[in-house]
Amino acid sequence: MFKLFSSTGPVFEGNSDQLRQHLGAPRSTAQPGTTAQNAPAAARPDPTRFYRNSALGTQPQQGTEDQASSTVASLMSRKPISITTLQNLGDAWQLMQRHNIAQLVVMAPPLQMVGMLTRTEVLKCLMVRNGKVSFVSGSPITELMQQPMIAVSETEDIRQAALLMLERDINALAVVDSRDQLSGVISRRDILGFLARARPLTLRA
Repeated sequence: MFKLFSSTGPVFEGNSDQLRQHLGAPRSTAQPGTTAQNAPAAARPDPTRFYRNSALGTQPQQGTEDQASSTVASLMSRKPISITTLQNLGDAWQLMQRHNIAQLVVMAPPLQMVGMLTRTEVLKCLMVRNGKVSFVSGSPITELMQQPMIAVSETEDIRQAALLMLERDINALAVVDSRDQLSGVISRRDILGFLARARPLTLRA
């Protein structure tokens, strides 16, 4: 199950296909100066095309790694790092550096999830003068965070979460429990770590 959270609270709940319909097509990756009409149709291969090929099958073969059907809860980081809307970009940068992470879940007091702040957005506002790091003033966290924020339930199949991250070019998803409370974060690093430890999978030709 996937959910969307905004400043008004949960705004969507449904499976991966319903979420795709709700979000629409992923953001265009056309090069500057091109339009939807004249952009090359195959300018950028779809990274998810192999996972969508029905000839390959979607179920693991007998004898392959049992963890191939792991849930999000089995791989997520269980101590998610968050930041509140009352804090600033300097606080966000320090948290990211201290915990070696690339995203923060943004919370509105007392405990309402409202968005995701990424390192990319923070870096856009970073300045270095005389060896000291500072940030452009007038750029509150609420204007830079991704909203609505996509969250995934603990019981969702990890493959569905990974596929969505590929499609939307997302580095991490917030994970929520049955009460819609933040319980973890699943990142590309978590998924890559799982794949590195798993036995090789054999796809049907």
